[in-house]
Amino acid sequence: MNTQIKIPENQIDLINILFTQLEITYHNQFHKAFPDADSLKLAKQLWLQKISSFKNEVIFNSVDHIMSTSEYLPSLSSVLKKCKELTLDANGIPSLEKSFKEASVYCDDPSSHEWSHPLVYQTGKRTGWFFLKSESEKNALKEFSKYFDLLIQDWMEGKKFSSPEVPKIEKNKEPVDKSEQLDFIKKLKNKY
Repeated sequence: MNTQIKIPENQIDLINILFTQLEITYHNQFHKAFPDADSLKLAKQLWLQKISSFKNEVIFNSVDHIMSTSEYLPSLSSVLKKCKELTLDANGIPSLEKSFKEASVYCDDPSSHEWSHPLVYQTGKRTGWFFLKSESEKNALKEFSKYFDLLIQDWMEGKKFSSPEVPKIEKNKEPVDKSEQLDFIKKLKNKY
């Protein structure tokens, strides 16, 4: 017998199922949080408004994960955080912490790094490479986090981002003669 819940396509139906699951799982806490029909209706409307930008499967899995790991009725903010985490993970976008670490490590020469995701590069660029390099970790993370959240919101609304093209170094199979090597070095010196 298959007891798996079918995730509805309609978000209103999804909210109703989620709230039923929350009531069953957290009975006393649920009735304390939503003591009457009006407060329950307002909560459902608020949840629907706030989580509507996420896919139904992500919303359902987020609440399911929280119910499996917490003995307390989840807040809307914890559900939103989990939805965001699952959405980023499904799209190959590293967490804030991993993104910050990557941007901090490669802030000296960002155009030569192959970024894990364009959002990491764009967040570092908006934060400022020099700022990332010269500020304390606490201040740099605070600023990076602000831009990360803004760009994630833009991305979720459909904006596309890109990373710089990393030049591919061609490997010669034949040895280059000494005069060509010296000529190449001279051009590099003139360029920089």
